[in-house]
Parts: sequence; C-alpha cells; structure tokens
Amino acid sequence: MQFGEPNDISMPEEQNIQQEESEEDKEKFPEAGIQPGMPEPSITGQPLTENMEVHHHPDLHHKKKHFKEYFLEFLMIFLAVTMGFIAENIREHLSDNEKENYYISSLVKNLKDDTTMLRYVITANTDQMKGFDSIRNVSKDKLADVKVQDSLFYYTMKYLFNSVYFKSNDITMVQLRNAGGYRLIKNNSVLDSIAVYEANLNYIQDQYKFVEDGLVKTQDNVLQIFDMAYTKKLRTFPTSVYVMVTADKDKINRYYNYCWVTEIAINGYTQMLEGHRKYLTSLILFLQKEYD
Repeated sequence: MQFGEPNDISMPEEQNIQQEESEEDKEKFPEAGIQPGMPEPSITGQPLTENMEVHHHPDLHHKKKHFKEYFLEFLMIFLAVTMGFIAENIREHLSDNEKENYYISSLVKNLKDDTTMLRYVITANTDQMKGFDSIRNVSKDKLADVKVQDSLFYYTMKYLFNSVYFKSNDITMVQLRNAGGYRLIKNNSVLDSIAVYEANLNYIQDQYKFVEDGLVKTQDNVLQIFDMAYTKKLRTFPTSVYVMVTADKDKINRYYNYCWVTEIAINGYTQMLEGHRKYLTSLILFLQKEYD
C-alpha cells in the first residue's frame, strides 16, 4: 500500500463537507454572507475603519462669554422692549387725541342745537308771560258780563295750555359719561367749563319743576270755574257765550293767584334759560379756540 493514496481519497470528502457546511450557514444567516462584488474581509491585520466614513460630534463645551457680550445682549433686548412700549404709547396717544377731538367737535354741534332751542323756548315763554298778564288784567269784578267771561276764557285757553320747555341735546354728554370719555380730555379748563354746563342744566331742570307744578295747579282751578265743553264753540273772539260755571269769589281769586305764581315761576325759568344761552355762546367760542 502506498502512503499517498489515502490522502488523495480523503481530500475530496473533506472539501465536500466544508462546502455543505458553508451552504448551510448561508441559508441560516443570509445577511452574513458575502455578496458578489463585495470586498473580502481583510486578513492582513489592517483595521476595517480605514475605509469607513467618520462623523465628528460638535464640541458641547461652550466657551465662557465676556461681560461685554452679556451687556450687549441685555442692551439690545432692553432697547427692543422700550421701543415697542414707546410705539404703543404713541399709538394710544394719537388714538386718544382723535377721540378727544371727536367728542369736542360733537359737543360743539350739540351746544349749537341747544342755543337754537333756547331761543325758541325763551320766545315762547315770554309770550306766555304776556298771556298771563292778560289773564290777570281781566277784571274779576266784571265777570258777570258775558264778554268779560269770554275774554278770560280765551286768554286761559291760549296761554295756559301751550307751555314749552327746554330739552338739551345731550347725546355727546351721555357718551362722555358712559364711555369714560372724560378721561380723554386733558385740558382742565375745558373740563371745568363742561362741569359748569352740566350744573346749569340741573338748575334749569329744577326750576322747571316749579313751572310744571304751577301749571298743573292752575289748570286744576280752571276746571272749577269754566265749562270746558265750550272750547270748540269759541271759534271767534269776542263771543256772547257764558262759559263760567261758578261765581264763587274764592275759586276765582284762587285761580288768579295761581296764574300770578305760575307767571313768576316761568319768569325765573326764562331768565335762567337766557343766562344759559349766553354761557353756551361763550363756551362754543372757547372750545373752538382750544381745539382749532
């Protein structure tokens, strides 16, 4: 027997076994297999990392800032906040000025309306006072005469039941009170003038209460001495219709007295209106001068 023969026979068997094991490993671990075209693992001892891409991490250790850098950052933030605050104040200031001018302009228009209304009411009240003079000038001692009765009745119907009163155009004043508009007016003199204006209105309203009370009481007395059913029959003056339902001197005297008291109340009311009209004229000029 030759020594070389067994080796020649066993070699192919070992190679077959190694091939079978290699194929089994590929089937079990396909991801670990070497694909065609891939470089074989180095057996030279050289590290594989020579051919790999290396990612460098940033340096997380910040350098310490100097005081000037902190100060500049603070200064920039402070200036930005300050400028924003100033810009907002300027915007609000401009808006408040526009609202203030609007309120004053609207108030001036209302005051002009008031002066027109005051002239009308003053004229009407003056005529009414003259009418009360005509009533009181009718002789109480001659009321038995039908013509005298008709005269008293005529003047009573014409002047006692045709009273007018002053109503201010207070649209702007209501807005100033309800919308907090007074805070927008920076001029103290203007505020004081508006306060006087409001006080005058309150005095006028209080005075008119006396006028209203006098008119109601006087009208009640009229019902006690006249037959009001003849009102529509008296189309002309004088007539010959007896209109009085009583000759009671106490009732007649009471009626004349109430006419006199009511005339005094109307006179006081009219004087207050005239004074208010003059004040409004000066107030309009003052406001136009301040907000021109």
